[in-house]
Amino acid sequence: MIDTADPGFPDEVRAVGVAFLALAGRHAEDGSLQGFLETSGIPYTGSGVRASALAMHKPTAKTVARAGGVPVLADVLVTDAVPGGVAADDVITRLGTPVIVKARDEGSSIGMAVARDRVELARALVGLRAAGHSLFVEPFVEGRTVTVGVLESNGTPEPLPAAEILAVGEFYDHTAKNHPDLHSFTCPADLPDGTAIGIGEAAHKAHIALGCSSHSRSDFVIAPDGRFHWLELNTLPALRRTATLPLMAATVGIGYEELVGRILRRACTPRG
Repeated sequence: MIDTADPGFPDEVRAVGVAFLALAGRHAEDGSLQGFLETSGIPYTGSGVRASALAMHKPTAKTVARAGGVPVLADVLVTDAVPGGVAADDVITRLGTPVIVKARDEGSSIGMAVARDRVELARALVGLRAAGHSLFVEPFVEGRTVTVGVLESNGTPEPLPAAEILAVGEFYDHTAKNHPDLHSFTCPADLPDGTAIGIGEAAHKAHIALGCSSHSRSDFVIAPDGRFHWLELNTLPALRRTATLPLMAATVGIGYEELVGRILRRACTPRG
């Protein structure tokens, strides 16, 4: 195990044969680390530089996924030049309420807030900007949260059974993700056959459209009317034994050691 915060990190990494990436967030998932590894000639697990960068920048990822036939929500980019109040009015005019404010390029649900009226929205925009985030806003769909993994087998990406996420709070936020008592998973998710198939196909399309390698995990929300919307794709989904990707793999007979082995073997495959 190598700590990225260690001052000797670059030299330590250059001494390894293969880098098995188990990291999250900015600089880990956005192509920066992947670019360093490529210039150092070190094979690594997960997607390449371009796919990592595209997936990490959520508005861009949505544009690419939409072009690939994946259903996504409308959104509004919040420009830094516009004062918070004016931006709030514009967002509400275009999207209504409630909405969810998101950082454009963060992971682990960092930089997110739900707003149910103009006052809450203006407060969220000001607060998240002050924290250094570039923002965009989507409608907040109060539905079921579902995630679908995609795992490549002999170079062919195949969707895994969906898992439903049940979280304490308004959404599956950073706090809930990091406290086992605040969330639970159901896999396979109890979904109508048509919905389960459709979400799996959408995760597969997103994986392909963004140019991912090895494995990925797409997150969705299912509205009360049954329609589903793709939210984002994680190029380095959590791999602890209790995380959703290992859980989904286990439902189709792929044990934890086999999953790790598959991901590691893909590190030695050249990327396009």
